[in-house]
Amino acid sequence: MNQQQNQKLYVGNLNFEASEDQVRELFGTFGEVQEVKIVMDRFTGRSRGFAFVRFDSADSAAKAKDALNGQPFQGKTLVIDLARTEQREPRGPMGGAGGERRERTGGGGAGEFRPRREWGDRNESRGGERRGGGDYNRSDRGDRFGHGNR
Repeated sequence: MNQQQNQKLYVGNLNFEASEDQVRELFGTFGEVQEVKIVMDRFTGRSRGFAFVRFDSADSAAKAKDALNGQPFQGKTLVIDLARTEQREPRGPMGGAGGERRERTGGGGAGEFRPRREWGDRNESRGGERRGGGDYNRSDRGDRFGHGNR
């Protein structure tokens, strides 16, 4: 691990109401806090219950981890560990995962490639006549549900 990695802590089981200033104050007693980032849900805007705290030195981060892990803060027991770097698979040129084509569960052959259907093939490949007799149209829909023609 590099020096910068050891300076950053993961803080889990954080109270949803905790602010970055409150977290900074709690961790500030162990050294200079350079950054506090509470992770927010992108859809609701609420805290996801964890944060990252970056110290000026790995020594300060280690002291804070040892002292605060398992300690209560705003009614919840903190879980503190050294932050790990995010490891993602490299993306391909189209923004997807790239690499090999993986077999999907739930059907198809063992890794067989199936080309996309053309729009004209839709009824035949989905059962067409089997699914409604083939003579269904929207105009008789009301009769089927007891509403009469409209």
